[in-house]
Amino acid sequence: MRVVGIIAEYNPLHNGHIYHMEEAKRQAGSEFCVVAMSGNFVQRGEPACTDKFTRAEWAVMGGADLVVEIPTAYAVSSAERFAEGAVKTLAATGVVTDLAFGVETEDLNALYHLADLLDREPANLRVYLLHHLKQGKSYPRAQYDALSDLGVPENELEILQQPNNILAVEYLKSIRRFAPEIRPLPIQRIGNRYNSTVLTGKLSSATAIREALLSGDESVYDTMPMSVAAAMRFDAQFPVTFDRFAQMLLYRLRSMTLDELAALPDVNEGFEQVLYRAARQAVDLPSLFELIKSKRYTLARCKRILVSSLLHIPSGMADALGDHPEDLYLHVLGLKRVGRGLLAAMASRASVPVILRHSDLQNCTEVARASLAIDALSTDLYAYALGRELHRDTQSAITV
Repeated sequence: MRVVGIIAEYNPLHNGHIYHMEEAKRQAGSEFCVVAMSGNFVQRGEPACTDKFTRAEWAVMGGADLVVEIPTAYAVSSAERFAEGAVKTLAATGVVTDLAFGVETEDLNALYHLADLLDREPANLRVYLLHHLKQGKSYPRAQYDALSDLGVPENELEILQQPNNILAVEYLKSIRRFAPEIRPLPIQRIGNRYNSTVLTGKLSSATAIREALLSGDESVYDTMPMSVAAAMRFDAQFPVTFDRFAQMLLYRLRSMTLDELAALPDVNEGFEQVLYRAARQAVDLPSLFELIKSKRYTLARCKRILVSSLLHIPSGMADALGDHPEDLYLHVLGLKRVGRGLLAAMASRASVPVILRHSDLQNCTEVARASLAIDALSTDLYAYALGRELHRDTQSAITV
């Protein structure tokens, strides 16, 4: 039995995602599709446009047979950590045979070469990387320049200019390190580029779709399945934006000590001092962002740090989950009726507990329960921001 895995955020689910699921099943020759999906907060360091249960339901209606949650500590991390957590999650199911991911290059050999190079990390690469980081550059910029210093050709460096390709390289690295039994399956992206801000008909980027939703451009509804478009058009609470979390985030930051700020993931070199001062000056999120972002601390990195503070994610949580495979878990968010056989197979083959209901928590380690508590807090705060109750994290999964 072949089962294709997909790593996604579906923020929101659109026609390109439907194509990707269909093409992934076709190219893998798989009977089933398992999606590892970010929860209520995404890798860009922002709340997802809708809650994780709604997005899981959309995924199942769009072609996924089973949706499991990427632990929040991984989901709001750097591209490398995000990929590591997602790949480990899919590998832990014991049933995923292929991993399909989108790419924006036809030069797959160059993609594999970059992944191999970054996985081996030659000594000179580390020296060059540290040199550029000391100059105050962001990690992506420093990595790009370090690879250039190492003599990587321009055509390969250009590959790292596209977000889908950056994640693809990280997926390939993580498969080599943690799941060599899974076959990588790069799928050429169609339509406009991942970070394009302009709608291009029925196949548009998620970035362009989110911007169009916020601006009220009604042509955006043609880019999504009808069920998603209806929710976005007629439910006034969607799409959810970071502004809804502004007051609770500013309160959280102002209540934290310097030591607590320093203990957040990705905070170093005295950045806690910047956060401490900015939290006391800012009156809203735009002013907070302006006070803390810099060349070294990009806006996305700053947002991930802010989300970590809001959700009480300590700097060692992702490391703790990664140190021991048994500390992971598989929280099922959505399930298609015909996928129950897949769930049964996963229950017998999975290397970690499968979470469907509250009683399943007793099978989890202490580290896993701490991570699940963060996932649950994300749901509670998301529900508070929306002003309504959401499905609880330990409630039975949605079946369509």
